[in-house]
Amino acid sequence: MAYSLADFPGLVGKELFCSYWEFIGIADEEAFRYATFLREEFMGRPVSGGGGSGERTASGFLLLSMLVAFHKRELDLGSGGLNYGVDTVRFLRPVRTGRRVRVRATLLDVREKDGGTRVLTRNELEAEGAGGPAMVADWITFFPRGGA
Repeated sequence: MAYSLADFPGLVGKELFCSYWEFIGIADEEAFRYATFLREEFMGRPVSGGGGSGERTASGFLLLSMLVAFHKRELDLGSGGLNYGVDTVRFLRPVRTGRRVRVRATLLDVREKDGGTRVLTRNELEAEGAGGPAMVADWITFFPRGGA
């Protein structure tokens, strides 16, 4: 949805979006491991986590990092937001590669702070067929006045 920051004060407590399902494959997990130095030559030993069927448990930090892409795709607020941090992250259920995930984002708080706008969202990442959220993250984004 196309929101502006001016819309946000009236949306506190409301769901901002429920994303489309996105497939997480082994190649995604491997790319994430490579980008975060969880590769054999860096660690000096084989990376664990591969199952006999080729499935793996997706890294919780891979799931957390996907929030940026989901928010940019679903909210279209432009490129001015900065990652300000997370208040809480909980990984509640494992997500196996070869599954689809989606995010439901609810706006918890909006406030003016230090020359910009601080936005707090609760993000529930669901794995298809898991019966509840796999991850819940309260994520803070800061939008400086005039852009980043």
